Amino acid sequence: MILLGLEHKITGVMHLGALSIIALHLFTGSIQQSYVIIASLFFIVKGIAFTLMKQNPLSLLDTVAGVYLMFPVLGIFSISLLNIIFIVFLAQKGLIYLLK
Repeated sequence: MILLGLEHKITGVMHLGALSIIALHLFTGSIQQSYVIIASLFFIVKGIAFTLMKQNPLSLLDTVAGVYLMFPVLGIFSISLLNIIFIVFLAQKGLIYLLK
């Protein structure tokens, strides 16, 4: 019974870790682009997997956030307000997973 909820904690740590990599790159440029692309892909894959596994369409927002955050990382376009909105959204989801 000790492991009950451990998957939420692991998901929360991965969520916040990937988000930290993305945020540090977008705001300071201190993380290599290849790491940031992998972190964005984490949200895309996680969103698709959780949507299919849990039948929860809200998990699809992780995919949308991952795809959107890929644009500023690749230098295609960046809207600061949207960057912040997606980062805050993903941060609160990560904290919820961690505290669950």
